[in-house]
Amino acid sequence: MSVPAISELNDVFEREQSTLQQLQAVLEAESSALLDRDILAIEGTAQRKVNALTAYQKQVNKRLSFLVEHDFEGSEQGLLALIATYEEPNQQQLTDQWHTLKQGFEDVIAQNERNGIVIYHNQQRNRNLLNILHGSKNEPNLYNGSGAAQGQSQRQSLGEA
Repeated sequence: MSVPAISELNDVFEREQSTLQQLQAVLEAESSALLDRDILAIEGTAQRKVNALTAYQKQVNKRLSFLVEHDFEGSEQGLLALIATYEEPNQQQLTDQWHTLKQGFEDVIAQNERNGIVIYHNQQRNRNLLNILHGSKNEPNLYNGSGAAQGQSQRQSLGEA
């Protein structure tokens, strides 16, 4: 195993952190655009989000390649094994950097999921509004004695019964 200079690993972490922050900024912009229902801003963030995700994936791949180049497993376990080869003050600093990166990525996932929920609810609301415009009924179906669903138009009024 060849142990790289600590500055090399720091550079890998810093580049990954930088792209992660860019991705977080795009997701925050997307969230603001969704809350403001700003269609132009939402469309603008879509391509920026794809670009930021691509850049982040490249940085992750560079980290994994870096590990493999230095004869460590291309995984979190390999990274932790590499970090364990350094002396204690550096070891703790690198471990902290790694945990910061992991937490940042978990935050990105959570933000993306929140944005997805907002998108879903907006789609549902828009679908309901379109149904109203098209004259569709938004009322729940009731079931007759045989278990078949029937809408309001199929139900008999009390006078007809």
